[in-house]
Formats: sequence, C-alpha cells, structure tokens
Amino acid sequence: VKREFPEYLEAYNSLPKDVERADFFRYMVLLKVGGTYADIDTECRMSLDDLLEPTDTLVVGWENEFPTEQKAIKRHYVRKKQILQWVAVAAPGHPAIRAVCDFINANAHSQFSNNTNRDTLERTGPGAWTDFMLAFARDMAPAAEQGDDGTWGIRILPRVQLGAHP
Repeated sequence: VKREFPEYLEAYNSLPKDVERADFFRYMVLLKVGGTYADIDTECRMSLDDLLEPTDTLVVGWENEFPTEQKAIKRHYVRKKQILQWVAVAAPGHPAIRAVCDFINANAHSQFSNNTNRDTLERTGPGAWTDFMLAFARDMAPAAEQGDDGTWGIRILPRVQLGAHP
C-alpha cells in the first residue's frame, strides 16, 4: 500500500478492523493489477472462459435480492439488492474500483450506524461495493454504444452464474 497507493495509506492504516483492511487491500490489488479475485472459501464450478467476454472490463454478480430493506437487514445484508464482493473480475485501473477506493479513503473514520458490524459492511464491504457498482452501471453508456475501443464497462451476472451459495 505504501509503495503503490500512498494516497490511501493513512486510511488503510486507520481502518478499525482487519476485515476492513482486507476489503480495501483486495480493491487496491484489483485496481493495480486487475484479474480475478475470489475469497478462499469460494469454489469455481465452471470455467471462467465460459462466463467472460473479450471486451469485459469488470464482471460482478448479484448476491441476493429481498422484497424490503428490513428483510435484507434481518438476513444480515445491507442492501435490498446486493452485489457480492467476494468474487470479481476486473481490468487494471477500472474507474468503478477507483471510486470504491476513493470512498473508503474519504470515509475511513466515518461512523455509519451505532453498530460496528454494519459500519464495516457500509465502509468497505458489500454496501459500498454495491453502491459504486450500481452507480457505475447506471452512468455508463448503453451497451450498444460500448465497443472494444477501451470503453470501461460492467457486467452484472445473475446469481446462478456468479455468486450462488446455499
């Protein structure tokens, strides 16, 4: 972090939990080198070659969807429609990942609730991740206008393709 992202070092060091530093570090690695990230307790059941397109620059998946925010929170999710952040495929330098890192940098000392677990989910976890992935998807050009000309895109895969778990 000190060498590759000195602008994030103070925030990284000041995050209150190891899991928050792990989240932030994962995003910085994807931002710097790109590639596929998967938590160690995940299992790949089909070839990524069957999922990925040559023009993909960011691929994520839906984690879950609930009819109400209250039902999501009751099940320990922080968004009614939540994108998983335990598997992602990204090209280096993707602006959506930069936006998540910038958010964490700006909010490392922020308190989001009176619950430290919820704060983690909002500060570095699936709350922040979902918000920035969906914002990027809303703001990007329609698929017909995207080409393989270096345009940054995002594909959000269904749960059955990326992110199914019992």
